[in-house]
Amino acid sequence: MNARNIVSMVFCLIAIIGQSVQATERFSTNEAKIPVDNQTQATQKSALKTAFKQVLIKMSGASDVIDNAGVQQALRTPDAFLRSYRFSYENNQPFYIAEFDRKKITLLLQKERLPLWGDRRPETLVWLAVEDENEIRTILDEGTQNEVILALNETARKRGVPISVPLMDLTDSEAISIYDVWGRFVEPLSVASSRYLVDNIIGARLYRNVLGEIPDIESGEVTTVEAAINDQPAVENEITQNSTVDGNAISSGDIDIDKAQREFVDNAQATAKVAPFSVEEFSDYAQHAEAGDYALDWVFIGNGKVSYGSIYDNDPTILATKLVDAYGNYLSSLYAVVAGESSAEKVSISISVSNINSMTSYAKATEYLNSLSVVESAMLTSQSGSVAKFDLTLFGTTEDLLNTVRLDKHLKPVTDAYGQVVEQKTFYWNQ
Repeated sequence: MNARNIVSMVFCLIAIIGQSVQATERFSTNEAKIPVDNQTQATQKSALKTAFKQVLIKMSGASDVIDNAGVQQALRTPDAFLRSYRFSYENNQPFYIAEFDRKKITLLLQKERLPLWGDRRPETLVWLAVEDENEIRTILDEGTQNEVILALNETARKRGVPISVPLMDLTDSEAISIYDVWGRFVEPLSVASSRYLVDNIIGARLYRNVLGEIPDIESGEVTTVEAAINDQPAVENEITQNSTVDGNAISSGDIDIDKAQREFVDNAQATAKVAPFSVEEFSDYAQHAEAGDYALDWVFIGNGKVSYGSIYDNDPTILATKLVDAYGNYLSSLYAVVAGESSAEKVSISISVSNINSMTSYAKATEYLNSLSVVESAMLTSQSGSVAKFDLTLFGTTEDLLNTVRLDKHLKPVTDAYGQVVEQKTFYWNQ
């Protein structure tokens, strides 16, 4: 492979990982849908409290928000936050649907200095390969209706995290193989995901956890941990650390894509597949082999980084739930804002927005700015031609504002030819 092809391949991968966020969705974060058995007062009271908990977690993005003392107090009177409720039926199953007062919950979270995450959520594509009891591996697709997919979708709905699975049609089948997903290879996953215009990618494999054994990447055979450690080449640029998710052991590592890109180009070497394991990760299997009957190994691709990890449990559906829960908490850490967390209680900045050339665009831009969870207030202070100047009061920092607007197409930071932000307080309005 010549240097030109290497550069093209690497820049293609970087472009895919940092692609446009046109797939970002707006979620109704102040509404919850709870299955019920009947419509009695006792059932409604229980469903109301469950719905309130679900909305609090969705609006904050953090699963531990309900442990806060102030939130616990509010949970005693959920009807004080209720705007309306109704019942609906799906396949003869009744549901209690509650809508809560967004402003009241926002004030509660801000008062308790808890995270507040807006209704714009990044879209994520999940490639999940599952091995059955006969060691047959399949990629779960849009048509799959097993308990694992149902757990993924249900948890994502509860958490307000938009996820989807691939179609696995002819286009997908030609772009990616079961070995690519099973091996959690970055480039094939990124290339195959490009047609879906998603913000982030999760590749994962789910299998029965056997003491002292790990699944081989290519052949589908089983290799002992000791042999794997002896045979596994070192992975460059990888930092491995141990952490936990909900009390479950995780082994994870991050690869800096920009650094990897420079080294690929400088050395004029590249491989079609990034090695999915470090030596430490192989060792970690021996340490956590008894952590559960099943294991789920994942790779996360997004925000210019690639992260690997593993979780364990006795129930594969619980693993799917914990994967989405952990991912939801991670997204909250990126995009949610904690009022008063910065050194000053609130931050005031001025921004310039071009392409504001009519009363309609002014009204829409003002409404948009005021709808952002990081913005307390936005006011037009001057207009020069098509460039409007707004004074903003923020609950977070300027970086929080940038992270939030990146999830939408309406307000674009001015960037240079390489896509880097030129000036953090200059934007282009795109209706």
